[in-house]
Amino acid sequence: MMLRMAAIAATPTLVPERQQGWLYKASWDLPLLILSAILVPLPFLVAWAAQVSGWMKPDKVIDLINITVAALIGGPHLFSTITYTFLDGRFRKSHPRYAFLALLLPAVVIYLGVNYYTLLITFFFTWASLHVLHQIIYLSDCYRARNGASDPRWSRIVDYGLILTGLYPTGIYKLSLREFRVGGVVPPYPDWLRGLHLPAVAGAVFGIFLLLWIGKTSLEFRQGRASLPKTLLIGITTVVSFCLPLGQNLDVLFQGYNTWHSFQYLFLLWLMNRLRLERGEIDNPLVRSLVRRNSMMPYYLCFLAATGVLVLVTALVRSVTSLAADQSYFVVVLSVLLMHYYFDHFLFTQPRLLE
Repeated sequence: MMLRMAAIAATPTLVPERQQGWLYKASWDLPLLILSAILVPLPFLVAWAAQVSGWMKPDKVIDLINITVAALIGGPHLFSTITYTFLDGRFRKSHPRYAFLALLLPAVVIYLGVNYYTLLITFFFTWASLHVLHQIIYLSDCYRARNGASDPRWSRIVDYGLILTGLYPTGIYKLSLREFRVGGVVPPYPDWLRGLHLPAVAGAVFGIFLLLWIGKTSLEFRQGRASLPKTLLIGITTVVSFCLPLGQNLDVLFQGYNTWHSFQYLFLLWLMNRLRLERGEIDNPLVRSLVRRNSMMPYYLCFLAATGVLVLVTALVRSVTSLAADQSYFVVVLSVLLMHYYFDHFLFTQPRLLE
């Protein structure tokens, strides 16, 4: 799959013939950024097949899914973040304090992972869900900018509201029943929250935004100023977000979303870096060498190798400490992953990087 998509991503020059309204062009955006949502059910289908056939115990299947997704796509996507942060002289010079504060996150992760593991996992899952949705918001902003037709502020609020609320009506309900497990723990849901009826509130808010979005999108199409890719992206995201929490194992379910998110991000960063190179904004020789190639494969393999180092560190931590397997995995992975989240909240306020 990655080889095939890398072939699609290859271009004879840096970013030729960009189509109005699309980040690159329809034949690139659709399979790589939007319709790649077809990847979301894959982890669930693997777990379901294992359960039905009995070929592997459920806990072993979860470990297999986590390791496979992290190794093949999750790791490469988070390491690609350094192409516009630590490996970018302009970023380090312009935002020295922001870059320095990122280095404190591994220390926080290690402390929480050893002493307050449940708190770490709860914090991670909360931030992860917002991070995934923030990427969709960023893409919608980029499509809005590429569309050329200005949207009023209320229209953007409706888009953002629908993107941010679709995951939580069913998700909060399942959390309140304590039916979810992630990282080997059940995320806490304090009893005092039950009196607030959060699932019903989340459902009502989501329903309002959904109706408003349908109405204003219909109006935009009638007026000839709608963005087709933005509409497809938000519509597909809404279906995925609402349906994903219907299962029980949050590890498996979220890995489905993570697969789509990571896949999008790899190609998004590839396109962004190609545009940065065209504008002369990349000063690092390694990044320039990887990005100027017509094939994305060396770029991907570089970050796949970095992921391999992360796997070795995880195995080392597991062997020399008394931490459980889940703790070893999350302490190491989240030390890097939370820095990725941290830097992306900066990136996702910069739609100009794709202009």
